[in-house]
Amino acid sequence: MDSIPAVRVQSLIACQRRLLSEILFFQLFKKVILIIEVAMSNSSSLIIQDISECFEFRNELLKAISFIPFGICSTISNTILIIAILRNTHLRYRHEMQIVCALSVADFVEAFATVCGGVYRILIILLNLKDQKFHLLQCMLLPHSWLWRWSDFATSFMLLTTTCDRILSVIFPLKYMRWRSTYSYIAIGLPYALSALLSMFAWHRSVTKYAEISMLCTNVYISPIFYMFSKYLTAASSVLSVILYIPTIFIVKIQRKQMSHILTNSQIARQHRAQVRMTMTLAISCFATFFLDALPRAMGIYGILDENSTEAGKQCEGVMQVLFHLTKLNSIINLFLHYHRNPALRESVLNVVRMFYIVLHIEKRTEVVKYLS
Repeated sequence: MDSIPAVRVQSLIACQRRLLSEILFFQLFKKVILIIEVAMSNSSSLIIQDISECFEFRNELLKAISFIPFGICSTISNTILIIAILRNTHLRYRHEMQIVCALSVADFVEAFATVCGGVYRILIILLNLKDQKFHLLQCMLLPHSWLWRWSDFATSFMLLTTTCDRILSVIFPLKYMRWRSTYSYIAIGLPYALSALLSMFAWHRSVTKYAEISMLCTNVYISPIFYMFSKYLTAASSVLSVILYIPTIFIVKIQRKQMSHILTNSQIARQHRAQVRMTMTLAISCFATFFLDALPRAMGIYGILDENSTEAGKQCEGVMQVLFHLTKLNSIINLFLHYHRNPALRESVLNVVRMFYIVLHIEKRTEVVKYLS
């Protein structure tokens, strides 16, 4: 008789537990439904602060003008370097120069997008069109918008690729010299393709959320989470390219000591010396990368993190955005560095400069003749 109440108590406790679990599950289900409904409502609309609340004509114009000198100088520098490498048969078939050229292409795209973006914003400000409205997708469809997204990833990934290439060249020097063009296709195609893939996520906000913003099209059309992710990822990639270069330099120093005792002047020895010299050249470039690429990216996004953290996005960009222009200086320094330390590239660069000078001189003479006639 004593066991019956105990069984009833156990069954009652079991029923209470089942009932409690069902209630908790039902409440959890309601919360999930509520979250989905909120997400769906947010996907159709977005609250963005009006640009008139933060717009100052002088400040915004100066920020737009700052795009031009950095973008033009970097565009010219990378154009010269790309043409110099491609015109020289000896240079364009070397793995390391192909990767340097690919890095310059990414830098060129970013610089060209910077010039286009600067000119666009200056025209919008001067023509007083800032109060005209664009949809988020219209801003994303502007050429400089999607070029920026791809080149932002590509430049940092190619810096890391350059470091990895130098590591392979000093660890496996003989194998590196025998590798075919497939190596270059993989080394260049992989970061390019990965950059294209990641840049597609920048379209998410403009496609899934509806809002109208100023025709000035500042970075508010991009998700602040994606923007922060992209800047920190590219900064981490740039920093990693510097860190990995440190052991590479020590390996090169050891190889230099070994080569100093070798008096042979065979083709393999000459190629190995050229690889070592190229590695040290890019080591100097890597040092500049840390101060002109990795740090500006990290500090720039850290400075504007609070501005982009709210859902009601601000349409005016902070002053810290100017730090991102320093990445253009890094590509400019690369031209002068390669010019100074690579005799073959120096001659090719001089030929390109002479070619541009001749073309400009002929055009000027043609204009004078037309004017006089």
